[in-house]
Amino acid sequence: MNADLWSGTARATDIRVVDVDVSFADVELDPPFVISGRPMTHVTSTKVRLVVETLSGVRATGLGAGMLSVPWAWPQSEIDLSARDDVLRSLVQAFAEQLLDLDLRGDPFTLWRPLEDQLDATLADAADAARIEEIPRLAGLLTLGAVDNALHDAWARAAGCSVYSMYTATHLNQDLAWLSPEFTGIHPGDFLGPARTLIPIQHALGVGDPLTDADVVAGGRSLERWVREQGIRHLKMKLTGNPVADASRISEAYRVMIALVREPTFSLDPNEAYSVGDLGDMLGRLQRLDPAAAGSITYLEQPFPRDHETDAQQMTPLSARVPVLLDEGYSRLQQLLDLRDQGWSGVVIKSAKGQSHAMVTYAAARTLDLSIAIQDLTTVDVALEHSLGLAASLQASWPQVEHNSRQFAPGANAELAARSPALVAVREGHARWTPGKVGLYGG
Repeated sequence: MNADLWSGTARATDIRVVDVDVSFADVELDPPFVISGRPMTHVTSTKVRLVVETLSGVRATGLGAGMLSVPWAWPQSEIDLSARDDVLRSLVQAFAEQLLDLDLRGDPFTLWRPLEDQLDATLADAADAARIEEIPRLAGLLTLGAVDNALHDAWARAAGCSVYSMYTATHLNQDLAWLSPEFTGIHPGDFLGPARTLIPIQHALGVGDPLTDADVVAGGRSLERWVREQGIRHLKMKLTGNPVADASRISEAYRVMIALVREPTFSLDPNEAYSVGDLGDMLGRLQRLDPAAAGSITYLEQPFPRDHETDAQQMTPLSARVPVLLDEGYSRLQQLLDLRDQGWSGVVIKSAKGQSHAMVTYAAARTLDLSIAIQDLTTVDVALEHSLGLAASLQASWPQVEHNSRQFAPGANAELAARSPALVAVREGHARWTPGKVGLYGG
């Protein structure tokens, strides 16, 4: 492929990939993390190392990490979870090798775009090879994301800069007009300010998790204990889809929180379990039952099935009450252009979909005045460092972010805790981020 088709004017910081290495690790979740009614007991983490070279011959190695969360990204298939995981592992390797074969020079967005443009075709070929009907695009984004993350780290390391200082016309070959003409002149760094050092942590509360110490069975840890020990003020609640039961549990959780901390906030994640009508019913019930708890809700995350076609006439009144954000249903950047018309308030950004996807989403959403939340995908180790650094660097609508692995896989963060203990240990409701001087990660 001719680089000029993509990169316009060459930059001294442009890179090409000259070597790749991909590895995987199995992360056990204890206790299991329930997503969409299915307990997740294991998740695959992946690390991608890319060696890149600049125009002047400077070489650098970048590290990208990701989580191949099959139950979240590929919940249904004719093959089992283990076979789906194998398919995703093979796709990470394939994307890394495609980068090597491209022989394309440019910034990370330049190198990522051909792979993202061909994502549907790549997934179709992989599905044919596995003799299955399809691989969801959301799952494909996770496999491409780890490779893309390594690109950004390598690019910044080759330049000797922090990656977040490089998302400007000085270092990028194009603006975002390729996504839509309304983004002409817009670059991902246009909406960045100083990185925050204190990151408010949002605690994940599952539908069966104990609220008080009296509710604990067989050595579990209650919400009450988490709040006492870590000062958590922000909660992300999983819901069942039952309006009566969910309204009652939100009120009960709020009462536990308000007894221990000031001004707790809640985001609600039904994991696709609601219809628009039932969700409105639940919010009405909660308002009548506990107005203070209802007033603590910040946003709703993907309440409806990911393939649900929303009715704007129904959605708009709902999102006027509480912001409603797209998450699992967001797999194409072009969706951002129509979200408002469909009644959505905004979108969730996850580092696991890749740094390019995150930064383009962020800049486009800010331009379109869409709400933004940064969320986790039970990231561990380097992937967690990336996720928290993204949350520290972006000016999202709500500053809090999940830190789920401290609940479900704390052992997987041992190396990160040794080099950056303040990222792993939550104190007074916050993790502490130290901006890095070089690359994608912290210092």
